[in-house]
Parts: sequence; structure tokens; C-alpha cells
Amino acid sequence: MLIALLLGCATPIWGVWMFTLDITPSTGEECSTTVTHNFAGAHEPEESSEEGPWTEESTSSQSSSVFFGRVEESGQGLVLLVGTEVYPGKHNEDGSSEFSWKSTESGTYGRTHASGYDYAQAYEDQYTETVQGTFNNDVFTGSFNQSLASFDKWDESDTWSDEAAIVVTETGAIPAYSYLVLTDGMGNEQPVTNTRGAYDCDSAGCTLSVEAACAYSYDLTGQLTDLEDDDRWVRDATQPAGI
Repeated sequence: MLIALLLGCATPIWGVWMFTLDITPSTGEECSTTVTHNFAGAHEPEESSEEGPWTEESTSSQSSSVFFGRVEESGQGLVLLVGTEVYPGKHNEDGSSEFSWKSTESGTYGRTHASGYDYAQAYEDQYTETVQGTFNNDVFTGSFNQSLASFDKWDESDTWSDEAAIVVTETGAIPAYSYLVLTDGMGNEQPVTNTRGAYDCDSAGCTLSVEAACAYSYDLTGQLTDLEDDDRWVRDATQPAGI
């Protein structure tokens, strides 16, 4: 098969591997948040540059985690089995291998009033785990990567009737106050709200979108073993990180 040709005369990678995951420190860590909106004059709060008299520092570390995983062929690709979890994989052109799975959840909510009020909310959450690295005979060297992402969007009428206000109230449902502020004449920042009796946005409707993402990477190494996973203890055996 193609995979066998790619491997040449190297030791086959199929079988049970003992992996060691170095939990801390993460070799790469990045979080970001992007806010887009059409609230007139609004902006995200400025980070305070004032430094107080106190300085705090802390560090932490954990022992590594050890677990078993089985690598097998799957068509023209690979598959990594860890306990009850399955990670489809592939060979990359640079000779490395990659196993990954992305979990997603999304939904929408909306309500309207006959007088002309409209509100809509949509969200999507994503969580991805990826194992990347190189198999060199009976040794694996690579990383375990996690990424989390969330997407939230709100749309709401800028003004609404007395009838709708009985349920909606005077400030609406769009959570602009959690992400945006307006700077008053004294230089103070005030949380933004969608007020019923004022035109707060640059169009007939107010809109707010928030995208948040974090990514983490940990060193992962592996050693091919002579074990078979026919026995349940091989699949379930693990040594958790820390105490």
C-alpha cells in the first residue's frame, strides 16, 4: 500500500505506543478576542496602565501524564485510538503525521413582537484536539495541541414599542455592556446599552459579534511497545498529570 511505500524499510508504526505528555509549561499559548459592532461612538474598554504598589508572582508545575494509544492503518490514512476516543490521521508531505478531531456545537434563538421588535442570537463553540509529530522507527516526537473557539452574534431592533417593552424592558437584551463602553465628557467610560428610546446604532438595528479563541501546545513523546490491546487494562492504563 501507499503508506507502506512511504515508510520504506523503517520499523512499522502500527501497534501500541506508550505516550508521555508534558503538561507544563505549555510550549505555545495564545488567546484572542475580536469584537465587531455598529454601536455609534462605542469602543472596547481601554486597559489600565496604572500600576499599584503590589506585585504578585506565582509559578506551578506538574509531573507528566502517561497513557497508551494504538496506531493503525485506515484506508490511505491513519487512526489513533486512545481509550474510547478516536483520532483520524494522515501523513503530511514533510514526513510528519497528524491526528485530529474537532467537536462543535451551535444553536440559534430569536423572538419578535408584532409591533416591530426583533431579536436574534446565534452561537457556535468549537474544541479541537490534534496530535502532530514524527515517527522515527520506535520513537515518536511531537506535540499535543488544543484549540477552543466560540462565536456569538446578536441582532436587535434599535427602538421598540411600549407593548414590547413590557417583556424586553427599556435596555433590550443585546449584551453590549459586557464588551463596549462610551467615553463621556469627563473621560469616564460608561457601559453601553441598547436603550429603547434612543438611536444607539448606526443603522435601524443593532448588531454585536464576539469571536474568542485560545490555543495551547504541549510536548508529546512516545515509545512503541510490544503490548497488545486485546486486554482492557492496556487501553485504560494511565498515569494522570500532577498529584
